[in-house]
Amino acid sequence: MELHLLDIAVIVLYLIVMIVAGSYMSRKASVDLDSYFLGSKKIPWYYLSVSNVGGMFDISGTMWLVYITFVYGMKSVFIPWIWPLFNQIFLMVYLAAWLRRSNVLTGAEWITTRFDHETNGGKLAHLITVIFSIVSIIGFLSYGFVGIGKFTKIFLPWD
Repeated sequence: MELHLLDIAVIVLYLIVMIVAGSYMSRKASVDLDSYFLGSKKIPWYYLSVSNVGGMFDISGTMWLVYITFVYGMKSVFIPWIWPLFNQIFLMVYLAAWLRRSNVLTGAEWITTRFDHETNGGKLAHLITVIFSIVSIIGFLSYGFVGIGKFTKIFLPWD
């Protein structure tokens, strides 16, 4: 494969833009914990929505979409809308307002605030949120690695 001057220029420009954007965002986020986790609560809702959507793309999900398109044809375009659409509407309309007003940074903190942390019920709600988060992260990482493995198996020279 031979790269032309234009190809190299696009790659270099992309890398420069990413370094500048990363440095700028790093300075803005290093002010305090609110800036790091919540963007100082100054990020418009539509940016948050794009960020949430951007975090949902992965190779395993892409492979699943190709698979259902193969099985169901073009009507499969509507399948991904069943869950995410209603989930996003619920998050934007109800949950986002509660979370922003609560002044907490994590789901476990929110559960502790919502269900009095002095009671056994509040402590158990906090504990189950932490356990669920850990199990979910392990599951999502495993899912991602399986997807990456299946995808790269095609391109890597060993079996």
